[in-house]
Amino acid sequence: GTHAPMCQVQGCAADLSKAKHYHRRHKVCEIHSKAPNVIANAQTQRFCQQCSRFHPLSEFDDTKRSCRKRLADHNRRRRK
Repeated sequence: GTHAPMCQVQGCAADLSKAKHYHRRHKVCEIHSKAPNVIANAQTQRFCQQCSRFHPLSEFDDTKRSCRKRLADHNRRRRK
């Protein structure tokens, strides 16, 4: 049958069956979607709010929650 989606962060057993649609769809619990760093796919990563997926920390500036690439695109559009 259909099994409940679970957070993809290592060691997190959060049951997402009652979570918001967003968190179910991206397989991340609310806590880890906002965490500064997590272990996912055996490496330290952070959930990108723009891409809705995990990236290595090297793709972020400081404590930002959106990767550098997406922020650059966003800023370029704003300047036009």
